[in-house]
Amino acid sequence: MFILSAFVDVLLPVTVVVASGYALRRRFALDLPSLNRLSMYVLGPALIFTTIVRIDMAGGEALRIIAASVAVCLGIGVIGLITGTILRLERSSLAALLLCVMFMNSGNYGLPTSRFAFGEAGFQRALLYFIAQTILAQTLAVPIASAGRSDLRSAVRQMFAMPQIYAVALGLLARFSGIDLPHRGDALGSVFRGVALMADAALPLLLLLLGMQLANGTTVEDWRLTATAAVLRLGISPVLAYGIARALMLDDLALRVVVLEASMPSAVNMVLYSLEFNARPRFVAGVVVVTTLLSLVTLTLLLSVLR
Repeated sequence: MFILSAFVDVLLPVTVVVASGYALRRRFALDLPSLNRLSMYVLGPALIFTTIVRIDMAGGEALRIIAASVAVCLGIGVIGLITGTILRLERSSLAALLLCVMFMNSGNYGLPTSRFAFGEAGFQRALLYFIAQTILAQTLAVPIASAGRSDLRSAVRQMFAMPQIYAVALGLLARFSGIDLPHRGDALGSVFRGVALMADAALPLLLLLLGMQLANGTTVEDWRLTATAAVLRLGISPVLAYGIARALMLDDLALRVVVLEASMPSAVNMVLYSLEFNARPRFVAGVVVVTTLLSLVTLTLLLSVLR
């Protein structure tokens, strides 16, 4: 009963939207790059900004959630590096494995799942986790995908080219300046309501995009290494996240959110990095599809415990 309830209450609504995006992509030749840019440069930053302004959480707890997100990413990266060394992977395969296990789909998949599982308070904590993951992906994915060929300067330049970091900065500025944007009746309040309207469209589009990206189809290139990546991403990562959350003394809700976010499948946008730097893109795409499908089972079981 608990397992069935976890799937019906949380994952079934998510699956309906993802399946709709999948069917839409299979039926029509949609312009995915433009939709991705809409999400990345407009709706996503709007969601980050409005949530930071509205969030009801102590600063210390927020910092611990961000620290947990960073620690999970780096910790599973170390485990992946050790695993790749034991398996004697060559550099491009090791880079591909690290892309798959370090960076999770905490946005498209994790944010709506956290909202359905733990309500608005859980969603706010999940967004803090996602913000940290976004910055980590911008700073670490490039040098990893290029297997050391990219310098620090290019990684920093790419990070500052992304709008999410500016949405974080503006949100913090508005929050700590004492401007109560959500309740203002002047022009600033109207501007905030317009931004919030865009933010409301972010989660449905993220899920539709996930379905559209899965509809592109792929084949599993290396079953042995794919299974290794899936175990690390879906099995080891949540256990590691639980230990980190306990060590950081997160409260009960934050702990559950961190574990749930850390249990998400491999991030879809890692396929783009692997393509750009030729880090076994077919393998990375296969891992994304396999972990996303397996997550319907693993997340259902996990949610039956967390809830």
